[in-house]
Amino acid sequence: MNKSISDHTFVAIDLETTGISRYDRICEIGMIRIEGSEIVDRFDTLVNPKVNITNTVFHGIEDWMVKDAPCFSDIADKIADYIRDTVLIAHNAPFDMRFIRYEFQRLNTDLSNFALCTLKLARKLHPRFPSHRLDYILREYDIINDHHHRAVCDAESSAHLFLQMQNKLEESGLETISSLKKWGLPYDHKWCEETIVVNNNSDFELLTRDNLV
Repeated sequence: MNKSISDHTFVAIDLETTGISRYDRICEIGMIRIEGSEIVDRFDTLVNPKVNITNTVFHGIEDWMVKDAPCFSDIADKIADYIRDTVLIAHNAPFDMRFIRYEFQRLNTDLSNFALCTLKLARKLHPRFPSHRLDYILREYDIINDHHHRAVCDAESSAHLFLQMQNKLEESGLETISSLKKWGLPYDHKWCEETIVVNNNSDFELLTRDNLV
């Protein structure tokens, strides 16, 4: 983590979900790969969550749209290969990282990637901004997102945002990922360690420490 930020390979990731509780599932995933400070690849797919989507008003994805989409288990290996040995980027990274880890944990595996959060970076770089929501920050950086709250579009916006933030970080003398530790980054996922409990129906469900506080 001591090499220059630009020497790392990053994957900006964004997820759309059926809802926001720990019982909800991923219904769309978008990923943008960054190498040498350039976007080199894109990946996006709808995901059949096997549960009803209750969050349609937020992202516009309806049950019929994911009926014939692959389940997460069908694409888990491809996702794991895509992000292998990369640093992940997301706006409000704890949300996206929790949900993708829930999915991998359901398959008896997990992630070990470090993650950077452009929301947290925005708060540190621009403490006087009235908002640090993705749409507001994008306007301030003159980045266009024509399809807000669709996974690949938000992931690509986060990728462009991070690349511009990277210049500001270097101007501030923050040239390595390790140098961001004073800002509490990168996340190492310890906030989302797996905990298994048994509910009234004797089914297992995954909880995080946050659910047990």
